[in-house]
Amino acid sequence: MEFKCNKSSLYQGVQSVERIVATRSTLPIIGNILLEATKNSLKISANNLEIGMEVFITANIDEEGAILVPAKIFSGIVSKLPDTEITIKTIDKGLVKISYKQSNFNINGLSPDEFPTLPKIKDGKSVKIESSIFSEMIDQTVFSVSMSEEKYVLSGVLMEFGKSQMSGDNSNLRMVSTDGYRLSKRGNKVAGSSFESSVIIPAKALSEVARMIEADPEGEVELMLGGDHISFRYKDSYIVSRLIQGQFPDYKQVIPKSSEIKVTMNTKVFLQAIERAAVIASSSANIIRLEVKGGKLYAIASAPDVGSINELIEAEIKGGDKAQVAFNVRLVMDALKVLKDEKIVLELSGPLSPGMIKPVGGDDFTYIVMPIRVAETST
Repeated sequence: MEFKCNKSSLYQGVQSVERIVATRSTLPIIGNILLEATKNSLKISANNLEIGMEVFITANIDEEGAILVPAKIFSGIVSKLPDTEITIKTIDKGLVKISYKQSNFNINGLSPDEFPTLPKIKDGKSVKIESSIFSEMIDQTVFSVSMSEEKYVLSGVLMEFGKSQMSGDNSNLRMVSTDGYRLSKRGNKVAGSSFESSVIIPAKALSEVARMIEADPEGEVELMLGGDHISFRYKDSYIVSRLIQGQFPDYKQVIPKSSEIKVTMNTKVFLQAIERAAVIASSSANIIRLEVKGGKLYAIASAPDVGSINELIEAEIKGGDKAQVAFNVRLVMDALKVLKDEKIVLELSGPLSPGMIKPVGGDDFTYIVMPIRVAETST
């Protein structure tokens, strides 16, 4: 095998697949990156048996072939190479020569014969979605997954295809995530999505898809759904992931059907106010109280050894004239940070009822945050 390519393309490709490489595994071979020189392109692959990724980059191929290279070593070398043309060739006994200008590295490679091939989904159900929309759907759900190994089903995002069973929901593609303390739901109307199905996708796979889109935002992502896998094809990149098996909670039971008070406010103003409250709340279990009183909204936090804050937030309030609910301030901030809409509606009912955040006249996004039971205190 022998090929030439520029350093920047090689580094971008290696950097993309390296995140997939398993750092700890009982199967050492998956700690490598596969380089395959074919015709007029170089395919760079990684596979940790849960998620696999392929990236194609332009290269001048002098001799076709394939070799496995240790991911960490190869990535470290490529990152330090000068910005010039790079020549990579295999020599006898698996030695890989990396040449640049008048210098070179030699590293030991392995035969690719035992490297697990990436699953290719055939005859699956497919749908195409605009990359910017899909990236936003990922951003607005993936942050709410559970980090607990005991809640494996909740470590992924539920993706539903087909007509929604919820009143007023016209989407035909929905993504839902929850960690038991909050829930994020984002829907969209996608052309060509005529089938019905629901799968749970690992959060890591979706995060890699979002990074893939971020590097080159304009285009369409093709989703292909198979029996145990889902794949994402975007321009010169391909990601395939195992699906999480299990029963996702019925999220429709969590979303309140009505609320007593609706508070409309500027998203940025609300975020900045609770970020200030978080300075105090961080010293008191991150608890913030949102209080509606006299037609006004207040953000309140206190910590005995630090101090307190009581901030009036400019808002339009409809419904009841009195309410007080405590939340984990971090969970509220997380939702506001992924919203691009200028205004949001915060819906409240009582101290033991969940809060609901929705954008005003914007995307089909719903965020539910569970309340924290606290003792009544004077303000």
